[in-house]
Amino acid sequence: MSTQPDPTPEEAARALRDVERRRVQAAEGSGGARWVYMVLGVAVFLLLAAPDWVDDIAQAGVSIAFAALAIAYALLLRTRRGSALLGHRTGAREEELDRSYMRRRRLTLLSVMALGLVVSVLGTRFSLDTPYWRSGVGVLLGGALTLLGPTWDQAVRARAVRGAHPAGADPGASR
Repeated sequence: MSTQPDPTPEEAARALRDVERRRVQAAEGSGGARWVYMVLGVAVFLLLAAPDWVDDIAQAGVSIAFAALAIAYALLLRTRRGSALLGHRTGAREEELDRSYMRRRRLTLLSVMALGLVVSVLGTRFSLDTPYWRSGVGVLLGGALTLLGPTWDQAVRARAVRGAHPAGADPGASR
């Protein structure tokens, strides 16, 4: 028998809110280091700007280097030491992830990749007659990834946790 009194409903609700807040904080805090987003932003710029500045052979080298970087990044994320090297402190357990959100996220990523493939194929067929347009797009996308990458990553990780509420929102308020 326990000699401690049962918690009041207010104390129990506060404890549940604290647990939920800590779950979301753990998910938000699991993102990568800032330097990773800087490297990826520069890589995206180089990939997109290469056709404006170098010949076809060098452009193929840039594409291969970008593919190698993407593969290395994905492989490092799959190991504990690799994740630590990339600045990921924690990771959400599989059972805590919202499966429908993760499915929508994967479909969105696949859609963006398909759109990029279509644009790249059409880009070889048509000329925009605008010099260095690829470099401009590279600056915009690489800069967005560098500046906003950590914020986007944090938001996605917090949303991916099943039952997570936006930061600062009261979980009891939606009932």
